[in-house]
Amino acid sequence: MFSAQRTHAAWQRRRLAFTTALVLSLLVCPRWASAAYNDTVVLKNGDTLKGEVKGLQQGKLQFKTDTMSTVYIKWDRVAQITAPESFEVEMTDGSRFFGSLEPAADGKLGLGVGGPAVLVDLADVVKITPIKQRFWDRLDGSIDLGASYTKSTGIGQGSLSVAVGTRRRNFEVSTTFDTTITVQPEEPVASRTVLSLGYVQLLRNRWFVPGLGKFERNTDLGLDLRSSVSVGFGRFLVQTNRTLFGASGGLVVNQEIPVEGDKSENVEAFANVSYSFFTYDTPKTNITTSFTVFPSLNVAGRVRTDVDIALKRELLKDFTVGLTIWDMYDSKAPSGSSSTHDFGATVSIGWTF
Repeated sequence: MFSAQRTHAAWQRRRLAFTTALVLSLLVCPRWASAAYNDTVVLKNGDTLKGEVKGLQQGKLQFKTDTMSTVYIKWDRVAQITAPESFEVEMTDGSRFFGSLEPAADGKLGLGVGGPAVLVDLADVVKITPIKQRFWDRLDGSIDLGASYTKSTGIGQGSLSVAVGTRRRNFEVSTTFDTTITVQPEEPVASRTVLSLGYVQLLRNRWFVPGLGKFERNTDLGLDLRSSVSVGFGRFLVQTNRTLFGASGGLVVNQEIPVEGDKSENVEAFANVSYSFFTYDTPKTNITTSFTVFPSLNVAGRVRTDVDIALKRELLKDFTVGLTIWDMYDSKAPSGSSSTHDFGATVSIGWTF
């Protein structure tokens, strides 16, 4: 009997402790939730949203809310925005500020940079990036897969493209991997593979210093491996919420191992122009183009060119369908090459993160 009473009393104490903990959690958790969403966005139609600013890119403000999950707001519909955390804010003229987003009049943005707030026009802001502390939160990237097969010719092709990058206050680091493999009857397997690691030092007034390490393989051009390092100087000539146009130039040092013959060392100049265009109406669409010419400085008459065009259109949130077109030319391709020109096109399904 006494044992049963003690067991019942112990059960009553446990139930009381559980009930107390549950009540406290219900009282405290809403405060935690509200503390996590201190950012405010006021739209031009007068609507006010509470949530968390996740960033501004390509003319769309990513805003996380409790009631509507994550929403994307057209930047030209925002009248005011405030957020107490630290952000990197980039302007159309290339200038960058680091600080909180402070209250200001409609059409203005106050930047808390350690003193009196700096006022800028919302229309001149092209990018807002949270200054994240965790390493994984700083990464952005995409993965794209493509495949095709033609029964009548027996030609099959597969492709994989992976891109990962991170942006810090004064520099960007990125790595990309692209490979396309083509199989056809009674022919050796043809492959084109590019692995690159890039670094861009960001300077004032949209100037930048690019550095790139690259490994390339293209059997159709007789190239088993090309290892290269390049450095240069460039500037973003146009930077808006819809377009980005840049140009750069510099020097390249590489070593080539042909499919047949001896390896060689080369010194080249390079000149590059790139252009990106994006629409922020749903579904989102991105078009990027890049053209690079490499005149050789130690092989008379040799010129190489690379052309890349990529179109991506959003199917669902973070999932895209894409078309990639590439073209490579080498006026004096390595020995073992059957051609001086190679090109291709790939349709792929991708995921961005």
